[in-house]
Amino acid sequence: MRHTRGISPLIAAAQLGKPRLVRLLVEGGARVDERNQRGETALLAACKAMRGEQCGGAMLRLVRHLLRHHAQPNIQDKSGRTALMYACMERAGAEVAATLVAAGADPSMEDYAGASALVYAINAQHQATLQVLLDACRAKGQDIIIIATDVSCDGGSVTRRYLNVPPSPNTSPVSCMSPSDIEYGGKYVHFQEMEDRGDRI
Repeated sequence: MRHTRGISPLIAAAQLGKPRLVRLLVEGGARVDERNQRGETALLAACKAMRGEQCGGAMLRLVRHLLRHHAQPNIQDKSGRTALMYACMERAGAEVAATLVAAGADPSMEDYAGASALVYAINAQHQATLQVLLDACRAKGQDIIIIATDVSCDGGSVTRRYLNVPPSPNTSPVSCMSPSDIEYGGKYVHFQEMEDRGDRI
């Protein structure tokens, strides 16, 4: 089901946060995992459009409805990002992250720049979401070592190591900056700080 200009009504409704319209379109036969020119599905577009936890219950209901109708949570867009990555980037909250993880979203999956949802959750400094992801990794038997490098007041480098726990909110904010690593069950994954260059698709 498409408009003549090639825009998917379902993706547009999801992006605008319209759960009732999404439900009607899905029940009317819209393909849940249809993609747009950026490689986004309705689930990806919805998570990308979230702006903090104030997005509220409507977006969560929308996400749950798509997942109940077998939306695939690990589909990647043209930058390699998943719905869970965008939910972490946009600080959508632990409940959204937990809903995606329960549906099979992989917290350790990487985008084409080598960053995972864990990286985005750390850089967003969202403690509750990061805890959800760490718990999901541990449930799979993966020990997580986070090595975060920060700059001290005197300009020196400060490195902190966290085993299976997120950085404490009582400490100064710590970002995953280059060089930094996350270790999944004995395998180091190198990543660089993701900078917002205003070119997010």
